[in-house]
Amino acid sequence: MREAGGVEAAAERAIGVRLELTREALRTPPAGTLLEVVYGGAAAAPAAGAPPRLDVPNRLLGGPPVVERWLSASPVRSFARGDLAWSEDGERLAGCRTVAAGEDLAAVTRQQFDAILDLLAERGFPRLLRVWNYLPGINERQAGGERYRLFNRGRAEAFAARGGDEAAAGFPASSAVGAPGDRLYTVFLATGAALPAPHHLENPRQVPAWRYPRRYGPVPPSFSRATLGDGLLLLSGTASVVGHATWHPGALAGQLAETQRNIERVLAEARQTPRGEGAPVGLAGFDLVKIYLRSGADLAAARAALDPWLSPATPAIFLEADICRADLLVEIEGVAAAR
Repeated sequence: MREAGGVEAAAERAIGVRLELTREALRTPPAGTLLEVVYGGAAAAPAAGAPPRLDVPNRLLGGPPVVERWLSASPVRSFARGDLAWSEDGERLAGCRTVAAGEDLAAVTRQQFDAILDLLAERGFPRLLRVWNYLPGINERQAGGERYRLFNRGRAEAFAARGGDEAAAGFPASSAVGAPGDRLYTVFLATGAALPAPHHLENPRQVPAWRYPRRYGPVPPSFSRATLGDGLLLLSGTASVVGHATWHPGALAGQLAETQRNIERVLAEARQTPRGEGAPVGLAGFDLVKIYLRSGADLAAARAALDPWLSPATPAIFLEADICRADLLVEIEGVAAAR
């Protein structure tokens, strides 16, 4: 397999979206850049008027810095409002927000998602396709509860305030992994009414996350297993969970194999839908794969185990991150063309 830090790759979209990975972290963003996400550090601050950029604080494993760029064939306008930065091209909106996690993570998370959802409603892009969250101390305890569970409560409150009992029908693909430091990082991608409404997918091997029993927290996570939208299949963070239970606790090889089975099943579900017929069969067909490892010491073993599933041309980024459950060692997400 080949990691993204060692290649430059681009995935063209017939509908006008392009996902580009490059090591050229310092070059001026191309025209039409909706969003930049930098892994492994950056030596220059974003210029005034530049597209929103998030510098992911997690350690990039096994390669030099890499930049993920979401590009549009349409003219793009960029904006900033306090901690919130975003870009629009008339059909889609991409942005990021970073705030201090503070001592009341549930309240901070609620404010984070209130700000994002309010922005999408204000600007006319109400359909969330994908959300990425980087959460400090995700498995630590605060205010009598695990921080991930506090995060889930704040996020669910923001969705419920806007969707009532129907909020779950609009839960986007998402991921939430641990991050160093003391700030909550959120990246998001949404579309407007000009594009077809997204189709959110579940995995028959897994209980929907938003129906998890209370043993995983008083408020379940608010996300779907994958989302089809804007010509993309956006895979949520996927781990070794069957039903609602962790399988192969403490065993990296077993967790990777089970994660792959879950991904294959979600992809099979996608291909049964009219807009997902072009979804890949497995990870080898993805345009970007991110592998989060709880321990960077597992990099060589993870690479070896993933070799049968990732083609040499599949751009893959390995990041060190705590996973949402303390008994999980790895989580995988990705982006692929769906048609």
